[in-house]
Amino acid sequence: MRAKWVLHHDDPPCTARLEGRYCPECRVVANMQSTELYCYCPDCDVELKKMKCPICKHKFEKPAGH
Repeated sequence: MRAKWVLHHDDPPCTARLEGRYCPECRVVANMQSTELYCYCPDCDVELKKMKCPICKHKFEKPAGH
């Protein structure tokens, strides 16, 4: 099973999950230079730790395309 990509703001110290292109923590619209893709569990919608979901404990492969 493959994980899903989720876009985060990556402008230290902020690494918040973006809502569209808007950062709810910094209240700015992030540009492409200040974003990073994180792997998430497609079922639980939480960030994976070492490609394993901390909630359902399933292991995932990296999504295609990156």
